[in-house]
Amino acid sequence: MHTRTACLYLVLFLLLFPACKSRLQTANSSRPIQFTFLQLNDVYEIAPLEGGSVGGMARVATLRKQLLKENPHTYTFLAGDFLNPSVIGTVKLDGQRIQGAHMVDVMNHADVDYVTFGNHEFDLNETNLQARLDESEFEWISANVFHQTENGLRPFTISRNGHTDSIPAYAILDIRQGEQRLRIGILAVTLTTNQPSYVSISDPFQAAEKTYALLKDEVDAVVALSHLAIEEDQELARRIPGLALIMGGHEHDNMIHRVGNTVIAKADANAKSAYIHQLEYDAATGELKVNSTLKKLDESLPLDPEVDQVVKGWEAKAYAAFRQQGFDLNTPITTLKVPLDGREASIRNQPTNLGVAIARAMKEAWPGAHCGIVNSGSVRLDDQLSGSITEFDLIRALPFGGKVLKVEMKGSLLTRLLEAGLQNKGKGGYLQVYGLEKKGDKWFIDGKEMQADAAYQVAISDFLMSGREENMEFLRTDHPDVLSVIVPGSEDIQRDIRLVLAEYLKKQ
Repeated sequence: MHTRTACLYLVLFLLLFPACKSRLQTANSSRPIQFTFLQLNDVYEIAPLEGGSVGGMARVATLRKQLLKENPHTYTFLAGDFLNPSVIGTVKLDGQRIQGAHMVDVMNHADVDYVTFGNHEFDLNETNLQARLDESEFEWISANVFHQTENGLRPFTISRNGHTDSIPAYAILDIRQGEQRLRIGILAVTLTTNQPSYVSISDPFQAAEKTYALLKDEVDAVVALSHLAIEEDQELARRIPGLALIMGGHEHDNMIHRVGNTVIAKADANAKSAYIHQLEYDAATGELKVNSTLKKLDESLPLDPEVDQVVKGWEAKAYAAFRQQGFDLNTPITTLKVPLDGREASIRNQPTNLGVAIARAMKEAWPGAHCGIVNSGSVRLDDQLSGSITEFDLIRALPFGGKVLKVEMKGSLLTRLLEAGLQNKGKGGYLQVYGLEKKGDKWFIDGKEMQADAAYQVAISDFLMSGREENMEFLRTDHPDVLSVIVPGSEDIQRDIRLVLAEYLKKQ
């Protein structure tokens, strides 16, 4: 081939096929590309709450369909914490607890697109978590959560239709509008709390920075899906200013912040609200604009019939099991004037009005008891109770139930228990008490200084007396300083801590 001819071909090639760039370019930048993200976080219940007036995954499905009609490029995200804690998840079917299977089933029918791990996903044991992963029809993303196996550390996997794939550190949305093409990278990270032996969670900031470096030249823009405390989300935005949006979880109250050009948004727990992010990418400027709106999921949104039917199917199974235990789930108990705080961040670190109410209810259920004591880990609500309260709400708060015992013990043992409770601050073994107070280095019971050799009547959960709580292995019914134990009978209200709390609230 002659040199002139070769040069001509080269010129024509360059004109017809511009040089490839590491960052994808929009084919036609005449108008911005618009797309929508629907964001949820910390959803523990599949059904509506507060008498059916708010929340519910069937309302999420309705909202998603409405948004899809407005823009076919609509994607639904859930920023962690949905497999546990859950009242239905505690029910046993065929001898096995449901453990989040109901939530995965409903999310599949609601067509959720992407999720990441929350800290409560690891409340499940290894077998149950793997089962939920394999049942998922939505996509999981995580840059810093790994499976600790016999062969070392590796990403968790999902097996579907005979294929097993690793959960990726990121996902890429390929959005096409006519001849225009847009690629949006999504990275996901989780906070480092709650790491059972089969889980390893690496530093979320380092993982996010590494993943962002891999993504930024391969896509037009990057957003994050996170399950971090808000302070950590803000730090993430400072470290990676190129993130346009962080869809966060972990906190249960809606909030929106901006750090530089990064929007950080969190909705209310249990799908009481959702964030709708209307995004617009301008290829001419390379700018991704984010317009975020908080949407309350209330009675103005009808329940999607298909998803509602799936929800009711799971409820029927759960209700049948609870009725066998003597609960009438729809019975109104009271209307709260002040919300009762069962949020994990509160109740595991300090006395809360819900924790104190439970301990007081226990004391008042046993005539002659000097005090009431319950471990905060018995409260699995991780939310606040408000408005009209039913027995179902109390099962949500105390899903594991358990008996309230009346135990006579020496002051020395009671003091040791209370001090261990203080040492468990931040954990489930932090104690919620009533009738007890510490002043200086001394404990007081019913307003009087506790005496080491004196005997005290304590209303206490049976779990605490089993010796299975952290730092409280010494607390067993056969301890020499346990003088007597009264166990409620099958017809006594003390047989279930939830019935005890219900009776107390009815009197308020």
